[in-house]
Amino acid sequence: MTTRNPSLEEALKAAQSLMNDRLTAVEEHKRSVDAEQEAREALAEAERDSARTWAALLAAGWTPAELKKIGFAEPRVKAPGRPRTARSRSGKDADGAKQSTELPTQTAPDFSTPSEHASASV
Repeated sequence: MTTRNPSLEEALKAAQSLMNDRLTAVEEHKRSVDAEQEAREALAEAERDSARTWAALLAAGWTPAELKKIGFAEPRVKAPGRPRTARSRSGKDADGAKQSTELPTQTAPDFSTPSEHASASV
């Protein structure tokens, strides 16, 4: 069986057809990636909004237990806010106990050689 030798025009047309199929696949994938990115951004925005409205419910006096009884789940994302510190301005820790401001004492390292230890013990 012999293969026929196509003309230049036929070869280019066949190659262009194959290339078009490949380019269509790239185009479809790009659209899919863009849609995924848009969906992720929309989800992130919805999660932030849910966290904000949850915080508003708590500020209005609702407790998480009451909201769970209603059927609401606590949001996976917390509302942005002021960062919490481990120590308050009053100098007390989270349990209300007074925190010490004293630094721990340190002893100087022993740089003497073993022979100095032997002569000191004689």
